[in-house]
Amino acid sequence: MSMEDGFETLKKMGIENVRDIEKFTSRTEGDHDILKIYFQRHHGDWFAKSKKFKFPRVHKDRRVNEGLVTYRPTTEPSAIYLHAVDELEKLVATEQKAEDKKELLLEEIEHLEKVVQRKISDIRRQIEEL
Repeated sequence: MSMEDGFETLKKMGIENVRDIEKFTSRTEGDHDILKIYFQRHHGDWFAKSKKFKFPRVHKDRRVNEGLVTYRPTTEPSAIYLHAVDELEKLVATEQKAEDKKELLLEEIEHLEKVVQRKISDIRRQIEEL
């Protein structure tokens, strides 16, 4: 399964290459949920690219206080918005896991280098004492 599989909502939103997604932000303004997706800057680009998407919130009447009070109007995020955020979170989590693993491996290399350097210094000290 490639990285491109499983991101159908993002594809429908016009995002051709999900590997270029770096991060995203989400906020609510009035009756809209705003999703802003930031893409990696490629060689030669002056600015990082981003796309902003507006999703209208779904209006519903909810029963309050187990029906003793009348229904009260509320809003909630649209299904498409929720699917897009879910896909983005999976995508960012996958990249974060790779970055975490890379960071861990780099730390292990640094530790190994320090251990080897100490051992070399110790052996040189022993040679000097002979």
